[in-house]
Amino acid sequence: MNFDGTFEVNTTSERVFTTVMDPNEISSCIPGFKSLNIVSPDEYSVVVKAGLAFIKGEFNIKFRVVEKENNKHAKLTGIGQGMGGTVDLEAVMDLSETDGKTKMDWKAEAKVGGKLGSMGQRLIGGQAQKLIKELFENLEKKLSS
Repeated sequence: MNFDGTFEVNTTSERVFTTVMDPNEISSCIPGFKSLNIVSPDEYSVVVKAGLAFIKGEFNIKFRVVEKENNKHAKLTGIGQGMGGTVDLEAVMDLSETDGKTKMDWKAEAKVGGKLGSMGQRLIGGQAQKLIKELFENLEKKLSS
């Protein structure tokens, strides 16, 4: 499954980049967030409470920053498991700033396996879109305060 979009906020690219790249800051924006374990500045894991149809439970996702250009670009990978399923993620963001306003162009690819993968792209994709929307709403609130 592939997702992409644009996110704009009235703040500097430095503030957006710092917030998104800080595990303590970004994890609190993740819907269903339960806990965080920081391994290193570029490696951390989160536990989230999730549900899809009749399957509900916790998902453990390990994130790793694989590319980083301060205030401009980052690429993260994630490997998750839980609820009888697995997910492999890759997310990329590119930032540009004009007159104190930052635009984030982002894209993500997710490969879902196990019980979750068998539920169908449409069901999983719809739920993923909902979670992505909530993540960006939470991020906007954080950056606007």
